[in-house]
Amino acid sequence: MMARGVSSWLILVSLVTVGFAQEAPVSTIETEGAATLHTPPTYAEFWLHAEAKGATALEAVERLLKFEPRLRADLETRELAPASLSFTGVAIPNIQEKKAGISAQLVFNLANFANAEDAPQQLAVLCDKLTALAGALQCRVQGPELGTHDRESIEAGAISQAVETAYPAAQAAAQLMNASLSAVGKLTIESLIWNSAPDIKATQPDVRCLTCTAKVKVTYTFGAP
Repeated sequence: MMARGVSSWLILVSLVTVGFAQEAPVSTIETEGAATLHTPPTYAEFWLHAEAKGATALEAVERLLKFEPRLRADLETRELAPASLSFTGVAIPNIQEKKAGISAQLVFNLANFANAEDAPQQLAVLCDKLTALAGALQCRVQGPELGTHDRESIEAGAISQAVETAYPAAQAAAQLMNASLSAVGKLTIESLIWNSAPDIKATQPDVRCLTCTAKVKVTYTFGAP
């Protein structure tokens, strides 16, 4: 996992009165920080969407009830082994159309892809196999959506790094006023965005890298050194 951080030099210094009028005002400095964490994806998610029409809604539904066993059989025949496979219920979106729909979610483990030299080719082969499978089943395929099972800890790490990048500007401002920072008064998470890192011009994500970018605003209290 790699981290990149940049600190915004937007600094707000203020005196805030807390409590009753006779109490001493609290001095604050507000700075912004941002950081991006890089992590390899651990899974690829695909969706298959099938539809059927019939002379009646019942006929359309009965046709789609065959979709799950056919898909399971075709996956085995094509030697495709998703880490998880789940199905939605059969939906009837509009009674007038006598049409029904069903979707299947397929999640494939990418844990071994990140360090493989041919990782892009392996993912491409998987995509081609699922495209062929969708063609055989006469359904629509969607994906891949790359993700990580470690999402929460990555987000927490990005936020922590962003807070660290906000600190130097606040410290410099305090030193200019011959003061020292005493505590973090408030932390605001401005944004938390996946796979849109501002310093990367390439298409994101890829089979070796997801990005998580956090932007924060930190308010520090300060006083005499």
